[in-house]
Amino acid sequence: MSASTLAPASPVDRLSPQSLKAAVFEARARHPAVTTAMFNVDAAVFQVKIAESSLYPSLNLVGSAQKNFGSTTSLTTLESFAASVAGQLTVPLYQGGGPSAQVRQAQARRAQALEQTTDTERGVIAQTRSAYAIWKSSLEVIASSQRAVEANKLSLEGVRAENSVGNRTILDILNAEQELLNSQVTLVTAQRDAYVAGFALLAAMGQAEARDLGLEGGALYDPLTNYKRVKGKWSDWDIDPTYKPIGTSTRDTPSQDSSQKRPLDPQLNAPVDTAPDRPANESK
Repeated sequence: MSASTLAPASPVDRLSPQSLKAAVFEARARHPAVTTAMFNVDAAVFQVKIAESSLYPSLNLVGSAQKNFGSTTSLTTLESFAASVAGQLTVPLYQGGGPSAQVRQAQARRAQALEQTTDTERGVIAQTRSAYAIWKSSLEVIASSQRAVEANKLSLEGVRAENSVGNRTILDILNAEQELLNSQVTLVTAQRDAYVAGFALLAAMGQAEARDLGLEGGALYDPLTNYKRVKGKWSDWDIDPTYKPIGTSTRDTPSQDSSQKRPLDPQLNAPVDTAPDRPANESK
């Protein structure tokens, strides 16, 4: 596909939130950093329980069963069966302060995880608010740039009309064309900035994954696939086959150049001097 046949990209606002409050809510619920921090808190809570278990009494039960086959006579067979169950209760009285120190360490790490969750959430919220403000401002720049383009088109049309009756010079037309071209460049730049800002907002909200954007690149990675496949297996000889790349190479793709194939605005391609020709003997 050549550069001249590319279609305009889909607008990002179809995925963007309708308000800042909705954006912040989505960021808190779906951003990977916030999710990771919350799972770290859960892990820290379990670590505290594991450390506290060393302070509790423990009960061990051991059972055994034995059957002995004795000698066999012509009339009877001598057999014996014995079974035993033993229980051991251990009550920690004094352990040198080691287990209690481990409990305090686990509690401190849990407190650290809680503070890190708050810090991560604050950072994500700040990033989301900044991205939302930039995105909204870029949309306003697009609106103002479109009005500027329309105004400069009317201005160029008026300058050409005045030039046709001799009230404007060629320099005035060139200046009006330059103003129109500058406003068109500003509009295209604003559209690009809005597109980038929209994806930055989606990334801040945790919605810039391939699944969210509907990208077509093959099967998406699922972290539970291998877990479900090897769950309950006792053997380690479960190796995936050799991976074959599915991505396309760009070694034969020609490099881009700076040529512009998109046609310019018709008013910019119109003749500059539209004033009627004056007779040679007419005084200037």
